[in-house]
Amino acid sequence: MNLRILASTLGYAAFAGMALLGPGAALQRLAAGAIDPALVLPIGFAWCAGAFWLSLVAGTPWLFVVLIALALATVLVPGRGWRLAARPSVRGALLPLAVIVVLLALTQYPWNRFSSDGTFLLDPFVAFDTAFHVGLTRELTIGYPPQLPGVAGFPVGYHFGTDLVRAAALRWARVDPYDAIARFDVTLGALALLLAVRAAARAAGASSLAVTLAGWTLIATDFSFAFAANPQAHWWADLLRGNVLISLFLANPVVPALSIALGGLVALRRYENGEGRGWLALAAALGAAVPFFKVFLGAHLLLGLGAAALLRPARRRGLAAAALPCLLATAALAFGRGAETVVVRLAPLDLIAVTRETLGLSPLSGPALAGWAVLWLAASLGLRMLGLPAAVRALLHGPAVAAALAAMALAAWPLGLLFRVSAPQALEGQRIINDAAYVIEEGGPILWIFTALALAELTAAGRRKAAVLSLAAALALPSTVHFVAKKATQAPDPVPAAMVGAVRSVAAASRPGDVVMQRPGARYPPLPVVLFGRRVPYERFTPYLTQFAAPEALERRHETVFRFFHTTDRNEAMVIVRELDARYLCLYGGDRVRFDTAGLIEPIDLREAARCYTLAVPAR
Repeated sequence: MNLRILASTLGYAAFAGMALLGPGAALQRLAAGAIDPALVLPIGFAWCAGAFWLSLVAGTPWLFVVLIALALATVLVPGRGWRLAARPSVRGALLPLAVIVVLLALTQYPWNRFSSDGTFLLDPFVAFDTAFHVGLTRELTIGYPPQLPGVAGFPVGYHFGTDLVRAAALRWARVDPYDAIARFDVTLGALALLLAVRAAARAAGASSLAVTLAGWTLIATDFSFAFAANPQAHWWADLLRGNVLISLFLANPVVPALSIALGGLVALRRYENGEGRGWLALAAALGAAVPFFKVFLGAHLLLGLGAAALLRPARRRGLAAAALPCLLATAALAFGRGAETVVVRLAPLDLIAVTRETLGLSPLSGPALAGWAVLWLAASLGLRMLGLPAAVRALLHGPAVAAALAAMALAAWPLGLLFRVSAPQALEGQRIINDAAYVIEEGGPILWIFTALALAELTAAGRRKAAVLSLAAALALPSTVHFVAKKATQAPDPVPAAMVGAVRSVAAASRPGDVVMQRPGARYPPLPVVLFGRRVPYERFTPYLTQFAAPEALERRHETVFRFFHTTDRNEAMVIVRELDARYLCLYGGDRVRFDTAGLIEPIDLREAARCYTLAVPAR
């Protein structure tokens, strides 16, 4: 571990203790008079994100510190002990957590960092999504609303929850977003979801064995290994959309969102058990937070709570109290800025067609597609098919929270296969991405809970436990092993130290948010954006920009930047510079401008791999 990562680790540890764990425990103690370890991080995520958002909206950075301090100060409220709520204990989560940390150390921890010679070791796996969230995190330290990373001047609407927490860590603990995503968020997110899944299993009526098994399901995967012979099946675990494994290893916002949603249901179950109204307040607060971390999951949680209310009329008041804040928050996001560039359409079996396209198989229709869909569904569910009867029983006869969990699990695949949630269109050369896949992914860990119940019942029915569990592992781990082995041996994509150093010189001469002109190449993420919090007019590294901005506006911006680099008219170039409010220029490799630059640019850092300049814009 180099000194920079060591300092970042210590900074993040202090931040997590003060801004996440502390408020998560203190507020829970204040509201409920007891502490459930599974709710500490979900409450901490929600409070930290909300506090930082309020500080941005108010334009008062120190408001974040005040709100965190207020949460911590609640420990001084008299008459509240430090009692731990009933099981499951944290001890049972230690072994699966240790295994997950080892797997993260093999696959995630080594990359997205600077080497000793200044090269940035970029993790090539889904690098565009990581870069987007890094850029968004840096934007959230500049102002509110944030601008679209890589397209300066375009405001972005999004579920910012996870990125707000990262932005707070960046501002107050100087934790680089790449460090957070590659090393810290993945670890803390895994712990949060692991504890939440175990607690949700207990809330659904699981035995001790089933709770133990539920904790291991975070690294379980589907039957996608059935496509191993297909040369286009590059990442088995990502083929059939029902695995949380990749999101877990990439610190996707769905991971903390799931921990918050499950935490809310656990709190609701404690309220139903007569442990106090404070738990209902916590359930409502966590429900309100869910869509700000993943708006799809907000709608998914509402479906579960609504189904439980219909089937358990005696519990409707508590269910409604937990659902109403989630409903209001989900509606605010779904009908806000983000709704302008995302549409929901009926698209039956679209995800199945995408899988065939990924595998290089010819399109199908009619009975042939229906038959292939049955095989796809069986492979996507995998071992979780064992959990379907248990989920149906919980829906019909279980407690209200178990019914809500069952509804979410059982609805995930039908909804994901029925709809397409995407931008209306993509830019030339890009594909439309169907985000309805997240609905299936969200349902995956929940259905694993019921699968754990089913496996526990099988081992309790006189059958040999070792044989049953060994067979289950043999079916649920091949795609996991494939992912870990392939990811661990994948080399980084090094960004040359000369390029990094030149852009660092621009960062030293500029301020966060300043605009840097550069060609919109797709070889690397825009370095001024992801490494130093500057802005660029346009980039092509992110393949889903149309989810946040109209294609026509993006094409106009691309054309404007193209004109700057191709015009021979210096006056036209300066008009573009003024229009984009650009202050700096970076040219990489063979990049050049064609207009006469005499008196218009001043060198900052000149290297063979990169040349960076200040743009001296003359008066109009």
